[in-house]
Amino acid sequence: MKSKTSEIFDEGKSAHLRPVPTELRDELRLATAEVHERLHHHIGLAAVQAGSIDHTAYIKLLSRLYGFYRPFEAAAQLSPKRTQWLESDLTALGVDAAEREKLPRCAAFPQRFSADHILGARYVVEGSALGGRGMARQLDALLGVGVTAGRQFFSGNGAATGAVWRDYLALLSAVPSPVLHRTTIVAGANATFATFEQWLAGWNKNHD
Repeated sequence: MKSKTSEIFDEGKSAHLRPVPTELRDELRLATAEVHERLHHHIGLAAVQAGSIDHTAYIKLLSRLYGFYRPFEAAAQLSPKRTQWLESDLTALGVDAAEREKLPRCAAFPQRFSADHILGARYVVEGSALGGRGMARQLDALLGVGVTAGRQFFSGNGAATGAVWRDYLALLSAVPSPVLHRTTIVAGANATFATFEQWLAGWNKNHD
C-alpha cells in the first residue's frame, strides 16, 4: 500500500495526468527511486503532508527550501519562480527580506550547468510539484481554510501543474538518442536529488 507521503515526489501518477511513455522518463524514475522513497519519509515534508506541522517548524522548512532553490535557480539559469514563491510565503509568515538574506544557502551546485544537466535537474523540481498541491491543502489547520498566503510554494503552478509537467515530458521525448545525452541527464537528476536530500537533512537546525 502506498504511504500517505508517497505523493510528495510523485512524478506523474495522478489520475488526472495522462502518462507519456518515454524510455528516458522510465530511466530517470528507476535511477532516482531510492532517494524518492527516502524523501517520502522526510520529517518536515511528511508533517506537511499529514497536516501536523506547526508554525515554527513550517518556517524552518520553508527557510531551508529557500536556501536550496535560490542558489539552484540562479546557477541553472532557470526562472526564479520557486524562489519568489518561497519569498512570498516567508513574508506572509513574518520573515522579512533582511532575515531572508541571513538564511544559509546551499553552495553545492556546479558553477556551470550543461543543458542536459539542467534537463535532468528539472526532473526533480517539476516532479516534486505534482504532489505539492495536495500538500498545500493539508496546510489548512496551520494557515486557515481558504487562506492562500503562506502556501504559494506548495500550490506552485496550481491548475497548470499538469500542463507544465507534460511540457517537461515532451522535452524528454525530444532528447537525441546518443547515450551521452541520456547519461548526463540522469546524472543531473541524481546529483540534484543528492544535493537536495543532503541540504534538507539540516532543515530543523537553529541558525543565527
